[in-house]
Amino acid sequence: MHLGENIKSALKNVLSNKMRTFLTMLGIIIGIASVIAITSIGNGSQKEIEDRFDDLGVGRMTVSMRSNSPRNMYTSDALTLDDYELLKDVRGIKYISPTYQANYYSVKLLDPKETNTAQITGVGADYYDIMAPELLYGEYINQENIDNKSKTVVITDTTAQKVFGYCDESVVGQQISIKSWKGSQKFTVEGIVENPNAESEMQYENEYPESIVMPISTAQRLFGQKTLTNITLVAEDPDNTDVLGERIVAMLDNFHNTSEKYTCESTTEQLEAMNEVTGTVTLLISGVAAISLIVGGIGVMNIMMVTVTERTREIGIRKSIGARNSDIMFQFVVEAIILTFMGGLLGIVFGWLAGLAAGAILGMESVVSVDSIIIAVAISSAIGIIFGVYPAEKAARLDPIEALRYE
Repeated sequence: MHLGENIKSALKNVLSNKMRTFLTMLGIIIGIASVIAITSIGNGSQKEIEDRFDDLGVGRMTVSMRSNSPRNMYTSDALTLDDYELLKDVRGIKYISPTYQANYYSVKLLDPKETNTAQITGVGADYYDIMAPELLYGEYINQENIDNKSKTVVITDTTAQKVFGYCDESVVGQQISIKSWKGSQKFTVEGIVENPNAESEMQYENEYPESIVMPISTAQRLFGQKTLTNITLVAEDPDNTDVLGERIVAMLDNFHNTSEKYTCESTTEQLEAMNEVTGTVTLLISGVAAISLIVGGIGVMNIMMVTVTERTREIGIRKSIGARNSDIMFQFVVEAIILTFMGGLLGIVFGWLAGLAAGAILGMESVVSVDSIIIAVAISSAIGIIFGVYPAEKAARLDPIEALRYE
């Protein structure tokens, strides 16, 4: 029989008992669908992570003290504005800003009503070039505000809504009172930026602090601090962050006469680390899901053994009229491949739909890659060959006289 005739014969036999064929393919369908769905969710997670890092900015770097330094830490090792002055003229840096952050500090906004605890961040003039938030009204913090230690702040639209009850251009120029351990002080709203986390914060309204940004000089005076939380910068060449980071760390170690006490992390490094973790988890879960493919392959082999038994007389007739062992074997291997190939196609469809459903539930986009589809089809075909060879070989070895006598 030619290939076309073998395929026609295989399709006829596969479709002659639809329920048995479906149950045979079920393991293949579940295995392929699981792998496709999991990889699509994993790819979607990686894409979402990459999009978030794109929002953070390509080439952004953060200089800070190592949290796991092997050497003792001293107050003199902490980052200060002197370190910022040292680094701001380094070649290869596009923007740079000192940052002091008082996270979940005991601060209340009192005008016109008391609100949640606030997160206050002191920044330099380049801060908004680095973070690039969308300015809705007013102006960003500028160098004049920093030099004069101005009592000016930039708040988010959600903070303006909570504090004033509305958010429009008229909020700019109004004052809010910040209550700290030093007492209450009034600050003028210089600008309002869009809150990128507004949706999630609305769901957990009382769990997020209000966000207030002020000049670094003002923040340090407010909290009686001379140290910095970190120094944030953007590299002129995003592909050269490793070299720039090493140079910055070396300069700081030399300036403080220390060793291994500072780190300079880039968003690229963080993205690579996150993608590596996500990829590993996806691979492990896909490996577990792929076990069902082995179970499905065993099911294919079992049903092909039954098929050989049911068609013993047909095999005897074919061999008695001149069919070779290779012809018989090829016929059953083709049938097994078609069986698993059909299961693979159905698995791809169900996996794609499952990925879309899971993405909708998780609130993210599922990404089905062409590679995963090609691999799924290849695996299903390989299973057909591997688990179809033994039944096919058994059929080919049947003695034609004994086969013709079989009832």
